[in-house]
Amino acid sequence: MNVQELAQTQCSTGGLAPLARQVAQTLIASLPAADTIDISDHVNQVGGSTLPYLQRTAGEALIAAINEAGRKPQLVHALRTLPQQYMVYYQYLHHLCGIPLAASPGTSPHERGIAVDLQDHQAWIQVLARHHWVWRGHADPAHFNFHGPQNADFGIEEIKAFQQTWNDHNPTDLIKVDGSYGPKTEGKLLISPIAGW
Repeated sequence: MNVQELAQTQCSTGGLAPLARQVAQTLIASLPAADTIDISDHVNQVGGSTLPYLQRTAGEALIAAINEAGRKPQLVHALRTLPQQYMVYYQYLHHLCGIPLAASPGTSPHERGIAVDLQDHQAWIQVLARHHWVWRGHADPAHFNFHGPQNADFGIEEIKAFQQTWNDHNPTDLIKVDGSYGPKTEGKLLISPIAGW
């Protein structure tokens, strides 16, 4: 099954987990170690394709809020890769799966590693606000964005990670690794196997 087929037939991004992890590994490996942080020890992961990574300043602020609260949040999404964002956006556009709001691929704060979706969001609004995390509100109640210092190019690097992952496994069908989400990148994304390569 490919990304497009999954988006059209299933609500959970869990089926994308192998491909999402593969793209995330390419992203993390391409960045200086100081740019990202793994938050998995500080959260309870409840999403089927949760990638527990954030930009370092966002992650450190989240961990500070968690330490203040003395409990772990229920994390649905943190970092989202291009395949995950495509699926969520497709379902939002087509009024599927109850997705209340979603950014187009290449523009999401999740792809930039500065957003989290929390299942138990109501319990976290005030404590996260004290650490520069802003609740999206009732339009998208699970969602929080980090409003502190951040790497503006992180989203471009995330798109490059998908492009590089495609090229690594399709040497006779290369695409430009430029961090731009255009028709060629989207075309390869749609036919990418959800199980990865």
